[in-house]
Amino acid sequence: MVITGEKTWITNGSVADLAVVWARTDDGIRGFLVPKGTPGFSASETPRKAFDARVGDVQPFLRGLPRAESAMLPEAKGLKSPLACLTQARYGIGWGVIGAAMDCYETARSYSVLRKQFDERPIASHQLVQEKLAGMITEITQGAAAGAAHRKVEG
Repeated sequence: MVITGEKTWITNGSVADLAVVWARTDDGIRGFLVPKGTPGFSASETPRKAFDARVGDVQPFLRGLPRAESAMLPEAKGLKSPLACLTQARYGIGWGVIGAAMDCYETARSYSVLRKQFDERPIASHQLVQEKLAGMITEITQGAAAGAAHRKVEG
């Protein structure tokens, strides 16, 4: 038996030495470990994303990839395993955004303390700037609290 198919992209696929491939078998959906360079497995680079140029996405192609029993993930049966992985990845993505927002806030706050205007007072001393910074940190805190509450409910 062999695996044939393709996927739109695999994030970080250009730097990965190993892929996890999910395929339909006689026993249902199963996961397989596929090392880079395995005959029948190839990938082409996709255009870089404007929002995250660090990620090296590839479009994988599976053409007659041998489906070795030794490469099968023994406990991964059905869609439960890959979907559980995606659920965990969503938390990482969500918390990454909170971290990026905190960095933006800290950059804006630091700048407002250092930037002088008019009578050489820092712009952080202006009420409108303080209101903007307070609004930023409030939104970030609410996002973090909502994420933590959601995690507690699901956890």
